[in-house]
Amino acid sequence: MAHPLIETTGIDHAGINVPDADEAAAFFEELFGTRVISDMRPGAVDGEWKRRFRWHPSAEIRRIVMLEVRDGSKIELFEYSAPDAAEDHPHGDDPGANHVAFKAADPEKAIAALKARGLSILNDPLPGPAGSLWFYFLTPWGSQLELVFPAQ
Repeated sequence: MAHPLIETTGIDHAGINVPDADEAAAFFEELFGTRVISDMRPGAVDGEWKRRFRWHPSAEIRRIVMLEVRDGSKIELFEYSAPDAAEDHPHGDDPGANHVAFKAADPEKAIAALKARGLSILNDPLPGPAGSLWFYFLTPWGSQLELVFPAQ
């Protein structure tokens, strides 16, 4: 492996835009046992910030909620108010489309839990690297998540 230009020690967090931070935090807590470690309400953002970060001109950030997963990794939830924002999610093959993958232990138990909540499971578990299994599902607000089950 080549010497990297930037020495990293891991991934700190993944950010997800959500329509309601309370509902999303409750969803992640119920499904994955996350806990809220910070909850910020930043307030008004100036136009230069919006231009730099490619926000809609009408956007305001309502909340930023940081969740901690049981292994110490984190998920950051962003709740915006943006009347002119698009309602559609990018197609899965669009540049900029993304997903977050969680490690889990039991595919059958996970599938049963997701189905019991009425969530859309996009595929049956498929084989992955080193004997793992994986599948995708959608959150209630339409974000795509993945569950990965390492080989036993």
